[in-house]
Amino acid sequence: MEIRRRSKTTTRKLLAVIGAAVLLVTGSITAVSASAEPAAPEAAFTVYMAPAGAGGSDANDGLSPAQSIATLPRVQQVLQQHKPTTDVEVRIKQGTYTAPPFHEWRFYVPGHSVSFMPIDYVPGQGTPAGGLPVFKNAKCGTAYCPGFWLQPRLPRDTADPLYDGGDSNLDFRYLRVEYYSAGGVSVYGDSERDVTDENYNPPLQVRGSKGLNSNTFFGMQFRNLGSKWSGGSTFGYGGIVLTNSSNNRVENSHFINIENAAPYQGNIHGLYITHFSSGNQVVRNKFSYVSGYVVKSRNMSNYNSIEYNDITRAGRASYYRGEFCDTQCAIDNNISRQCASYHDRFFNNTIRSGYGGTQISTWSLSPEGLTNAGGTPCAIPAGEQRVLTGGNSP
Repeated sequence: MEIRRRSKTTTRKLLAVIGAAVLLVTGSITAVSASAEPAAPEAAFTVYMAPAGAGGSDANDGLSPAQSIATLPRVQQVLQQHKPTTDVEVRIKQGTYTAPPFHEWRFYVPGHSVSFMPIDYVPGQGTPAGGLPVFKNAKCGTAYCPGFWLQPRLPRDTADPLYDGGDSNLDFRYLRVEYYSAGGVSVYGDSERDVTDENYNPPLQVRGSKGLNSNTFFGMQFRNLGSKWSGGSTFGYGGIVLTNSSNNRVENSHFINIENAAPYQGNIHGLYITHFSSGNQVVRNKFSYVSGYVVKSRNMSNYNSIEYNDITRAGRASYYRGEFCDTQCAIDNNISRQCASYHDRFFNNTIRSGYGGTQISTWSLSPEGLTNAGGTPCAIPAGEQRVLTGGNSP
């Protein structure tokens, strides 16, 4: 079932005035109640997109279908210009958009959502009649350009309410993303922030901000991602990569042909949930031909739920993978030390086969040990373990 999340601010503006007027009439008291009609929700600020071949142009203002713009960088410019304080909807006409990787999305509206959706999308009515708009990578020479389709980052302006992170509330619905070398969407809640605690030897990796949290991916299609499809020398990391990004929901989406070429097949995953990304829900999705793990979790990414997904030809040594870089790993690779994640759930998934076409382990850990936290100051709460599984059917 599709649930359309409304903003907290809009909800607060539903007013109800209930009072009592006390009238003194010939020595008696009569109570008279009064009420006001709830205020109508604020209309969303809407920006329109269309492919270049269908009238979209970045010379337009984007404020009506007749003035549709053609690129996401231009969408952000329009939003930065108008500074809406309501929900935002980016309404996208069906067609194919040639879209180079964009790693500079930094616009958010505190307490409100910024949604990317087809122009004819109606909440609660499933796939739009016109189908899914397609964002296809551009060519850089003979290969597709390196990078993710979209990488939301923290604002640069220190006066921005989300400079130190918070709920970014990005909402992606019924879009198709294809031929990007690094992957689809990378939510980067540590961008341009210090994530190293030098009080430890080797240094310990820590959170750089409160994160970019509470985003939604519904009905999305991530297809033909990674170096097997993009060409070139750079390899991919995931259909969706969450870095310091918590409380997201990924639902009813397809991850198809998420593959790197040799020797990096194991570096790309359906979802890579990494570095303090907790409380994410990955439910009722389809994973097919994923050359790495279906879901990989790293470094204090806790309480993530991977449930009711359909998995075919996806996963290497296992379907779920939990990893962190302990002291020896940090010394060997000259990187910061990390801690284990815990209480990740992998339940009730329909498991058909691993990437090689045969059944593989449900889960695996590196370093091993269900209660191996990684050494002081890392800790797993008493009674907890790194992963819990059950109800998965082959």
